[in-house]
Amino acid sequence: MKKLSKILLPMIIALITNTSCNQIKNEDRVLMKGKNDSLLIVKIPDAACEKCQKVIEEGLFNQKGVKQSILNLQTKEVSIVYDPLIVSPQILKDTVTELSYKMPCSIAKN
Repeated sequence: MKKLSKILLPMIIALITNTSCNQIKNEDRVLMKGKNDSLLIVKIPDAACEKCQKVIEEGLFNQKGVKQSILNLQTKEVSIVYDPLIVSPQILKDTVTELSYKMPCSIAKN
């Protein structure tokens, strides 16, 4: 039994480490802002993994007027390029707040 636990324990630790919310890759995507577009940056302190990034970016993609969003996990900020004639900064902030409750790292924290 001890021999089995010596093998399984490191495997379990490796699995948890590789799938946890602590994996942050360098961000190299670039925002493309048009002449009439606006830029909003919102802090998301609980964002910590690619799954969180997916929840925020896909959720914002579904918001009318949003042209692009990038959640940088190192700075914990989402940059949003949007059309100010279609959506307001307050609506975007409210959307980010709602989406942040759906992030796996936020859920795990509660």
